[in-house]
Amino acid sequence: MAFLYSFVSSINESFKGLVALSSIMAIGYLPWIFTNFQTIIYLDFVLLDIAILVAVYVTQRYFIKEKTTAYVYLIIGLSIYAFLALSIYLDTNILYNYICWWFWHFHSSVVMFFDLCMIAVLIINRDFLGLIKLKRWLLQLAF
Repeated sequence: MAFLYSFVSSINESFKGLVALSSIMAIGYLPWIFTNFQTIIYLDFVLLDIAILVAVYVTQRYFIKEKTTAYVYLIIGLSIYAFLALSIYLDTNILYNYICWWFWHFHSSVVMFFDLCMIAVLIINRDFLGLIKLKRWLLQLAF
């Protein structure tokens, strides 16, 4: 939906950065429509998130000249996705824990929250959570 909105709203504009980023997200998650979720492992989610993360980084770095707020949110969201999916993979496939515990609920809540945030930022391209301000503040504090 974010791709369609950004595509339609950027028809008469010269800036197509949000269209490129939202198309990467749409194309990246398209294979999951045809996936049997009973046979998939969380490592597949990790690999997909890393592949989309690299595609977003390369697109923003080499093809989009203007910096976008959506880029920061996508990088943060996809990084958190990859970390949480790797944690669930380690929990289920390495530690063989199949009993639902608080981390599984935390994982699903965070994934849903960042799904909504990434969709929203691809549509409005605004720093509504203050993540860019937080990043600037942390960088000033560190240096």
